[in-house]
Amino acid sequence: MNALLQLPIQFAPAIHSQHDVPYVAQGQGDLLLLVHGSLCDLRYWRWQLSKLANSFQVVSLSLPGYWPSEPLYMAYDFDIDNHCAAIADVIQSLQTTDQKIHLLGHSRGAQVVAQYLLHYPQTINSVTLADPAFTLQQPTAPLPILDEAAALIAAGAETEGLGLFIDAVSGPSTWSHMVGWFKHMVQDNAHTLIAQSREALPVIGKDHLNALAQIPTLLLGGARSPLRYQQSLALLQTALPHAQSHTIANASHGMNLANPKAFNQAVLSFISSNC
Repeated sequence: MNALLQLPIQFAPAIHSQHDVPYVAQGQGDLLLLVHGSLCDLRYWRWQLSKLANSFQVVSLSLPGYWPSEPLYMAYDFDIDNHCAAIADVIQSLQTTDQKIHLLGHSRGAQVVAQYLLHYPQTINSVTLADPAFTLQQPTAPLPILDEAAALIAAGAETEGLGLFIDAVSGPSTWSHMVGWFKHMVQDNAHTLIAQSREALPVIGKDHLNALAQIPTLLLGGARSPLRYQQSLALLQTALPHAQSHTIANASHGMNLANPKAFNQAVLSFISSNC
């Protein structure tokens, strides 16, 4: 039993991916899959599961290599294509006839969702990208401190490495003010930064944009998110003029935790009005 969420962790059998995929699910209706970003796992969406479950069958999964799975240190194991395959396994395990599918990805998880659209042909009815960190038509530059943070963690200075990374993505002093459960989660996933520092992310190009252009898309940003994410959202809005956009007030990168009520309402309003 997952004591934090009070929901049983289930496992979708490995069909497309290399490992069984852990997830928690709550509610009934169309499928809404929540895809976490760096250092997180299925626990990240704790304020979305119960609230959004009033309208959907909400599924929060842990991508391969993240808690509670075994660590994957090498780039050929820990890569975005295997993470896309994990989403496919969960959908194949759960989807019923006529059940619509909605994908929501945060940060690195937004890039996983964008890549997923190229690899798997089943219909996706909507996509929400929350603070994506990628550029368009060229390789995305890694976060400048990623290698340094990964090296600190590999050398045993885990707290220093995690603090460096979290403050870079969410703002100065974020790590020191984080609540206990969040620190525990990222500590469980500290090893993933080592693998992430070695991966080569695919370029988000014309094919990705064409796939996104075919379905309703919501671009979500935090009002206080670092410039890196604001620039990514601005590029996407220009490239995808049909996409809707919304800014979550009083929130930085972890917008679904800082202002869950506004975040949940934005997702609900978008899906209900477009699907």
